[in-house]
Amino acid sequence: MAESDRIEVALFPIPNVVAFPGTVLPLHVFEPRYRKLIHDCVQDHRMVGVSHVRKVIHEPAKNQTLEQTLSSNQATYQPQEVFSAGHCEILETTSDGRIMASVMMSQRLSLLEETQSLPYRIVVSEPLVDVEPAEPMTSSDDLQRLINNRLIAAVASQNSDVAKELESTEWTSLPADAYSFQIFQFLRFDAEIMQDILEAPGANARLAIIWDVLRHT
Repeated sequence: MAESDRIEVALFPIPNVVAFPGTVLPLHVFEPRYRKLIHDCVQDHRMVGVSHVRKVIHEPAKNQTLEQTLSSNQATYQPQEVFSAGHCEILETTSDGRIMASVMMSQRLSLLEETQSLPYRIVVSEPLVDVEPAEPMTSSDDLQRLINNRLIAAVASQNSDVAKELESTEWTSLPADAYSFQIFQFLRFDAEIMQDILEAPGANARLAIIWDVLRHT
């Protein structure tokens, strides 16, 4: 891997949150260390990576002062090593300091090493590039069509606007790689399944997992 492929991001581990490239993730940030993360990333134009977690390492101490929080080891969660990242925009800061923000996810990354742990993690990562099978069991086009038809049937009677968007040429003509990520504007699975989809080697594998879950639902 070339040195130029290494990307440094600030990592925000959030249990049960899996984000995908091409989607916008809203954030409500209230912990002091992560408020600092958001402010620093906006100021430094650094990407924010949001990762699901593998386990709780320890519970943070209660009733800490801001100084204690920022200077103590706050490695509460072990982040998943594959995550999405993008640039952050602060939408609102409340009177008590909480931040409403959004992250436009642009890349899928794989964690290489941690270069900072306090007051928040900064990690070096590399882009995770799709690798497609030479002869898939079912083509990506067919999987995409099956998934889209199932979703349209599911939402048609409940949300006609979403059904129309799913039927639009702009949506149905998306390339398989973009579709396999952006479908999560409309769809949510268990976080562990979504993490498996994020880690899948390519669009065909992602679509195959999505279709397998939908057809058994």
